[in-house]
Amino acid sequence: MAEIAGRPFTLFWDLDRDRLAQAPFNERVAWLRARITQTLLEPLDVLAKAEGSVFVWLATTELICAGIEALGGLCGGSEKKGRQTSFCRFVDDFMHGDFSKTALDHSGKARSYCEHLQEYFRNGLDHGFAVEWGRLWIADDPTAPGYLRRSPSGDGIAVCPQRLLEDFREAVDKYFKRLLSEGVTSMMGQRFSDRFELIRTQKSRRS
Repeated sequence: MAEIAGRPFTLFWDLDRDRLAQAPFNERVAWLRARITQTLLEPLDVLAKAEGSVFVWLATTELICAGIEALGGLCGGSEKKGRQTSFCRFVDDFMHGDFSKTALDHSGKARSYCEHLQEYFRNGLDHGFAVEWGRLWIADDPTAPGYLRRSPSGDGIAVCPQRLLEDFREAVDKYFKRLLSEGVTSMMGQRFSDRFELIRTQKSRRS
């Protein structure tokens, strides 16, 4: 349950659908941010505290990548990046600059770290429960600067999941701040509004 502009919302699509139909842009933005916090960021915090298992960090990485994919669909991105996937537009606009670096992919072609993250981490974990090319590395000091590097064995990139989570939290904050700053008439605002309305009007949504 959340209170937005003095009105209670459950943060469930089905239950809030009618009230969201009348909600202005800023209230819709606040609703979705509260929804993401409860359904993704807070559960990720719980996982991050379950220390000692690399499998927990694999699950955490998969959820972060799913969050990037979903937010990418809401974000208009930059015109110069029109050929990029929505996943990489979000990463390039809001996450660590090292994602623009390149490393060889499975076929020997140079691809951006972001493309590695999407293809081999996000898709690999989503479709096969495995990082298909690259690896995770667990930092002794997760607050140390930098968390993306070429894999020492040459198979793609290595990602520190603790820092990936922190970067994602910051990226979510940056996205919503920019969305509110640019407003409903901006490319980003229009993309958000179109996607939000499409999700809101889908039927038989239970959660």
